[in-house]
This record gives sequence, C-alpha cells and structure tokens, in this order.
Amino acid sequence: MKKIFKTMTLSAATAVFSLTLVGQSFAAAPSFTDLDKVAAKDKIMSLQQSGIVSGITPELFAPQAAMSEAQGVQLLVNAFKLNLDLVKFVKEPKATDYFVKATNDSWYANALITAAVNNVELPKDLDPNATLTREQFTHQLIRAMETYGKLPLINPVVVDIKDNDQITVEYSGSIQRAINYGVIKLSADGKMNPKAEITRADAAEEIFNAIEYLKAHQAPAAPTEALTATEGVKLITETLGLVDTDIQIKIDPNSKMTRESFTNLLMQTLQTSGKLPMINVVPVDIKDNDQIDILNTGAIQRAIAIGAVQLDSDGKFNPKAEITRADATEITTNVVDYLKSHQVHSDPGAAITATEGVRLITETLGLVDTDINIKIDPNSKMTRESFTNLLVQTLQSSGKLPMIKVVPVDIKDNDQIDILHSGSIQTAIALKIVKLNPDGTFNPKADITRIDATEIANNAVAAVKALPNNN
Repeated sequence: MKKIFKTMTLSAATAVFSLTLVGQSFAAAPSFTDLDKVAAKDKIMSLQQSGIVSGITPELFAPQAAMSEAQGVQLLVNAFKLNLDLVKFVKEPKATDYFVKATNDSWYANALITAAVNNVELPKDLDPNATLTREQFTHQLIRAMETYGKLPLINPVVVDIKDNDQITVEYSGSIQRAINYGVIKLSADGKMNPKAEITRADAAEEIFNAIEYLKAHQAPAAPTEALTATEGVKLITETLGLVDTDIQIKIDPNSKMTRESFTNLLMQTLQTSGKLPMINVVPVDIKDNDQIDILNTGAIQRAIAIGAVQLDSDGKFNPKAEITRADATEITTNVVDYLKSHQVHSDPGAAITATEGVRLITETLGLVDTDINIKIDPNSKMTRESFTNLLVQTLQSSGKLPMIKVVPVDIKDNDQIDILHSGSIQTAIALKIVKLNPDGTFNPKADITRIDATEIANNAVAAVKALPNNN
C-alpha cells in the first residue's frame, strides 16, 4: 500500500504529544444530562469536549448501555486520531475487505477501514454489532495505546486477580499491563469481571485513563534516532522559549526530518519570531548545493554564517540526510549560544528599512546571490506597497514567478497606491501573498513591520510552490 504526504499545519503549542489534543477544535458541546450518578462523569465530559465521545442524542450519553464492537473501534479511532489522510488506495476500500461481517454502507464503515489500515489489533471475525466484554475492549485499547503511544515494553508487577481463571489467556498480559498503567482497577473484591459487557461509561473511563498515562509517560527517543517533524517543532520551540508560537510546516508531522528541512524550519522560526538579528551573509561554496531545495538555500547559508551548522570535511552539507535528535539538539544549542552574544535590538513590531527588506526577501526566497536594484534610500522605512512591489518584482526577475493572468480586485484605497505599484499589488493579492483588510483597504502607505514582512515573504514561498510549474 502506497503512502503520500498531506499538507498540514502543526502548532508548536500542540506538538508536545499527539494525544494532548485528542480531537479537532469543537464548539462547546451541550452537557450530558444522564451522568449525575456516574462516578466518571468529569472524565466523560472531558472526552466529550475533546470530541472523542458523543451521545445517542446531544444531551444523552446512555452510560449504562453496552458497548458494541463498532462503537469500540470508533472510540479507539477518535482517541488516537487515526485517519487515512496519508494513504493512497489502488481502489476504493470497503469495510468488507477487512471484516466479512461488516456492512459497507453503515455508519461505522469508515472507522473499521481506518482502524484496519492503521493496524489496530482487532479480531479477524469481528462482528460490528456484537457487544464487547471488558476483557476484549481492554485488550484492544492497551495494544493500541502501546503502539501509538510508542510505549516501551515493561515487565508488569503481576497483580492477583481473583477471577483470573475467567480471563482469556491471550488477553491476560494486556489486562495486567492495564492495571499497571492505571487504565483499569479491580473491583473491591479483587475481580476483573472479564466476561461482563463493558458499558459506554466504563469504556470512556478507560480511554481517559489511557490518555492521561500517555501524557505523563512519553517514550524517550534515542539520541541517534531520526527526528520527526513533530519532535523537531517541539525541540525548536522549547529550546528557543517559543512554546506559544505557531509554526507553519507543510510536511507530514510524523515524517523524518532532513538536515535541510530542520535547518530551514529553525531559521524561519527565528526570523519570524524576531529573535535573529539582520546579518550580512557572505555565501559559502557548498559542494552539494545542487541537492539543496532552492527555497532552503538562504536559511542554510544563514545558519552556516552564524555557526549553527557546519559543512563536513568535503565541504558538503548532506541536505537530504535524516537528522538525529543529537544533531538537531546541537544545532539549536549553537543558535542559543549565538543569540546570547548577538542580542536583537530591533523590535519585531518596528518598521523595517529598505536594506532589511531586501535581505528578508532574498534570504526567504533563497536568492542570497541575487542583486536587487532599488531606487530608494536603503535606510528609509518600507511601506506595505513598496515592500510588496519589491517582493513581486524580485520573484518575476528571478524567474520564480511566471506571467499570470490577474483579475483585478476592487481596492477601496486604490487612489493612494502608486500607479507603478498597482500591478504588483494586484498580483500579490491574486496569489494570496497579501490580503486586503475587512473593509477592502490595503493601507499602502503604512510602514511595514518585520513580522508583517516575514509573513508576506513566507506567503510568497508558499505561492511559488503552489504554482503548476513547481508541483
């Protein structure tokens, strides 16, 4: 089965662990009204707010109702955020391809397909409409928890279960570990009641306990293990003290990062946050420069200039090599050391000069060797229109931006725009490099800040990548 990458945005604040936010962003859900006598009420409400559990109606959860196999699978899919986003099928999958007792047009069909493709351990003869026992659901949950939480193998302290003789032998290990993890508790008389049907409330409580355990017991990554995008974002934000910063990455968050992708992400984050002072970069000769993505060139040259990364003895950067945690940590540490000795004096919210604007454009677009001819005072403050015009003109003159047909939009303050800049601004709007204000104005004469200019430059990079000739 082939896999493809999906473009997605990963927030640094949520990158600590994928289960910290176990669902999408939901509007406040109405409270269940049938949980007053349920001990796990608060846990169930927490899962409802996260979008993991839902009721038979918006107000009712039916806590004492038995959990079916299909409902159990859906709960696991929701809890571990499993999906098919990165999978490309040769033919459209059907639930019956994996479970013969399933129905392809049922409400649970997609959940069964998703679980099967993501290798959730389920019985081959699964009957979606059959009710789940406590031991069956606990076993499925623990196996999924250990797989997707990347938990290390443990030797659990064997607990005396009074009705252990009733537990299916193949489930006994999972149940012992479930007790050790705190996912389940024995009854007051020391029993598991393995063959009893599991209720919706009990299943939800087990899910909540599993997630809480995973939050507190993240598997330590080996220093020599290749870093994923999620781990890269976490490393960058925590090391640089930017835990509340949103980092936009257009790669699969579980993919392995390369030396160039990590270096580019690090330098772009520094630049966007305003932590990195403007420096005059003298490009060095990189022997394998032809292997570097042109859009990453500027970031890598800057990283070399500040001593964050070094070339090897052959003068190569090895851009496509996977980066280990140890190497990534060393690079970020080098950046921290540089920042300590090169404090940024310019306010990220202050207007940038023409010199800073040129440097920002050339480095963001990977054009460090490009000469940009501007007929303005290099120390003058740039406006929104002058920066946008310079950016678009640079894209076009460098060959990165082909001629495109632009349908002009109505700009409410168009009379304030220099006629020589109007074409560039219309082009930038068409490519979504810049946006108009809610009232339809552009504010062309307003000074542009480093933050705004960086956002526009990054939008330009995304726009260039999205053009048909760059796919």
